Amino acid sequence: MTEPATIRGWYGLVIAICLGMIAVTLVLLIRVMPEGSDIAGTVEFYDKYNGLLRGVAALLAVVFLVGAIWSGAFIGTLWAADTSRNRVYTWSAIFSEVLVLGLFFAEAGIFAGTVLLSGHAPDSIVHALHVVVLVSAAMLGPVWIPFALAALLISRRTGLFPTWLNTVCVVVIVIDLCTLTGVFTLSGPLNGENGLIGAFAGVLSPVVWVGGVVAWEVVEWARYRTDLNSGVDAK
Repeated sequence: MTEPATIRGWYGLVIAICLGMIAVTLVLLIRVMPEGSDIAGTVEFYDKYNGLLRGVAALLAVVFLVGAIWSGAFIGTLWAADTSRNRVYTWSAIFSEVLVLGLFFAEAGIFAGTVLLSGHAPDSIVHALHVVVLVSAAMLGPVWIPFALAALLISRRTGLFPTWLNTVCVVVIVIDLCTLTGVFTLSGPLNGENGLIGAFAGVLSPVVWVGGVVAWEVVEWARYRTDLNSGVDAK
């Protein structure tokens, strides 16, 4: 993983996976997800895909476990590199990430409850809960900006990231701002339920961010292991 050709292959694989996830998201938004103002379509969505949605709700628990571990490890990297006074950048990243994970966990719980209530509660309640989940998700973007901004500022001061990952940080910040459009409307491209701006931005941001950071972390880990093994061999 330390050879240039291998690194390029790894980056290519990560890009392919991210593009695949983005393509699947676009298909779901265009062909499956109901518009926020569509009560009948929302009820039909939960009824038609109820079994699959229960699986998704259960999978989110695993995502939180992995996400908490990964976030802690990455923040540790930021902490070690942070040269700001009182590590203010890293503290901003910590509070941002804790708030995002907490809000996301609450939304996941409401989503799981909505899935279980499908067929057992009035249509208006199922629709209302669905909108609450996705409009709340639209607010996660701006909350996550301090995390990406802190990582960018730390990197700019210390050279922690390569130039391309600094660019990813900027792109993620811009995308996160776009998610906020989901709080203004239930229909059209800006809505947070199936809008190609509001809803799509909410998926695009974590895919780009996690994909970029994980790609970099794996290469850095491989280089660290290589240097460590070289040191052992020298002794």
